[in-house]
Amino acid sequence: MIRGPRSVLSAPVFAVALALQALPGAAGPAPAPAKPKLAVVISVDGLSWARLESYRSIYTAGLKRLLDEGWVARGARYQHINTETGPGHAALGTGAPPRVTGIVLNSWFEQGEDGTLRNVYCTDQKDASGKKIAGPANLRIPTLGDRLVEKIPAARVVSVSAKDRGAIFLAGKNPAHAVYWYDGEAGRFQTSTAYKPSAAATAIVKKFNDTKAGGMLPARFGLVWEKLPEPMNAPGARPVPTAVPLNVIARFQYPTLGLGFGHDLSTYGRVPAGGAFGYFGGIYRSPLIDELTADLALAFLNDAGYELGHGDAPDLLAISFSGHDPVAHDYGDESEESRDALRRLDLQIGRVLDALDANYPKGTVLVALSADHGFPMMPEVARALDKTAKGGRIETGRDTLNNDRERLNRLLGDALCLDRTAKVIGAMDGWNLFYSRASFPFKTVAGACGPAGSPVTAADVDRVLPRVVKQAWDEEVEDVVLVSAQAAWPETPTLTFVRNDFDRERSGDAFVIPRYGVMSSFNPGRGAMHGTHWEYDIHVPLVFWGAVKSGASDAATTPYDLAPTVGLWLGVAVPDATGKPLDLPK
Repeated sequence: MIRGPRSVLSAPVFAVALALQALPGAAGPAPAPAKPKLAVVISVDGLSWARLESYRSIYTAGLKRLLDEGWVARGARYQHINTETGPGHAALGTGAPPRVTGIVLNSWFEQGEDGTLRNVYCTDQKDASGKKIAGPANLRIPTLGDRLVEKIPAARVVSVSAKDRGAIFLAGKNPAHAVYWYDGEAGRFQTSTAYKPSAAATAIVKKFNDTKAGGMLPARFGLVWEKLPEPMNAPGARPVPTAVPLNVIARFQYPTLGLGFGHDLSTYGRVPAGGAFGYFGGIYRSPLIDELTADLALAFLNDAGYELGHGDAPDLLAISFSGHDPVAHDYGDESEESRDALRRLDLQIGRVLDALDANYPKGTVLVALSADHGFPMMPEVARALDKTAKGGRIETGRDTLNNDRERLNRLLGDALCLDRTAKVIGAMDGWNLFYSRASFPFKTVAGACGPAGSPVTAADVDRVLPRVVKQAWDEEVEDVVLVSAQAAWPETPTLTFVRNDFDRERSGDAFVIPRYGVMSSFNPGRGAMHGTHWEYDIHVPLVFWGAVKSGASDAATTPYDLAPTVGLWLGVAVPDATGKPLDLPK
């Protein structure tokens, strides 16, 4: 149901009444300024500023309106390495970098009870029975949403995303938040026992799942992802921006849904992609997931009984659009698939803005849009387009025979006189190395280091690791930063990114600092990965729309500024934020 502003006057009569009040000597006081009612935070997974700007001329709906009508901070850059979905959404939700939020990676490694390394996904927590569920327990500080309901208990927080980490970290730790994410096995939206949303919120999602999700999806979306019709070039206009042609890029793509349009949504899981989710998983790895996410957000906005943003207390709606990220991972940010994903996203954000226009009086809504990270061009594509391009991959995935982590372990074994089967590096995630500390001390074999049986400790690994990494990855890595030397880290621009990502309990034993154009890679020679401290990963959009005048600034800002800026508009402090509230033009 679309509802306009509450009033007993029709729109024309109401306009005349306001005009009469504004006349000199007219009876009655001037209308009070509208109070803030609804803040909407939108995150676009994997959208760099450069990519958003490059396709600006083909946007027709939401992205166009945000850029044309909003206040655009063109200089927003993250200041941490491991620019990934979990750390980025935690930063947007709290206004702080990973060193404060504790979300240093999408997943990290900790020592289990038996001393071995245990993988910890960023939203892992246990319920009362000890069962693993998705929740916010790993987040070390409250979010903007938490602070809002702490100050104004009647306020409500609704957060929706395809990804649990997208929805959870934009919402926060309060169990009353309504937090929902996509279930790739069932094609429906779900929450966990970490949250206890109201009966009204639960009813909205149940109705949505029963009528628009799950078994309804094939009839709604079909079985194939086809490209939108191409926009027409106006006479005399600049040519429509295009993507890298398929004949250049195809051999470097990871064809989870096949190569070239139309993409069969039911094929997901038939290639080594991890998880045989079939059609519902195919929806997740396509831009159609953004339409489904927008549908659920609109179900909350348009529900007459829930009245989001129409009560006496302000509300917060968070929407994390995840569709662009898996598309860019599989097909490349520079691909036709990524271009189509952004064109479709433009339409979905347009639907949200149209609903806000219809449902809320002017000045009572503030929309803030940003992204959790950007994306690089695949290094092989960069080289195909420019023979001077630099870059490469560090292959760590299990699909790669003799992957680079295994090679590094062999070289460390040689340097430390260990048996070549020794696994000194137990894990690598993002740009962090985790030692196999449960195996220390390792024992040498007889040879260049002397008799067998000499102990090898973590300090010995620290001593040789920078040299061995240079030997293995000299073209890919510019530095190795040892956590054991943290007290003596120099003040350099690169170390600022490391410091902002450092958590003593979760960051492992060393940071590997990649050179420009280098990505870690789980897929051998194909697909794309983000996560570095370079411009393409850290420079993202930051746009405010609604209760703000249009304009733009090139001043240095950060996505950490989003939460305190929205908080200022809501009248809520975000004391844990390192970002600063921006002075938005009214």
